[in-house]
Amino acid sequence: MSEQPILDALARIPYPVAVVTVGRGGVENGLTVSWLSQVSFSPPQIMIAIDNHHFSIDFLRSTANFAVNLLREDQRDLAAHFAGPSDTGRGKLEGLQVDEAPSGAPVLRSALAFLDCELVASHPCGDHSLFIGEVLHGAVLADGAPLTTATGMRYHRARPKKASS
Repeated sequence: MSEQPILDALARIPYPVAVVTVGRGGVENGLTVSWLSQVSFSPPQIMIAIDNHHFSIDFLRSTANFAVNLLREDQRDLAAHFAGPSDTGRGKLEGLQVDEAPSGAPVLRSALAFLDCELVASHPCGDHSLFIGEVLHGAVLADGAPLTTATGMRYHRARPKKASS
């Protein structure tokens, strides 16, 4: 049986589109995610799924915290900016208005809302890894509707990381 009918059915599941930001020792990065879900009320926890080939996955694994910046439906360009490759030598946060969350993770001032998280677990899951974060702080920063995959933003698989020379 073809995998395409399964992929077509899975594409109908709506997800929020967010930018996950990480920072440590003056080094910061961000990546767009669309596989995001709350997994616990008490303590409040969320899950994000990151492709194992994504350039930023090792950075995320090595930090103790991250922020999830939920985007507004008019922020497709921002989502696309953070979906681009991180290994180009340019800082993805350069030129953007950013604050520091209590944990030290960068927060995008223009986001709809943010969740400041401490990494409490990670689990390999097929071609992705799941990261569980306990939400330590959060706030709604703007009015508006969230950007979701239901509004046309689509996830694409990451390209494999280049081998180090």
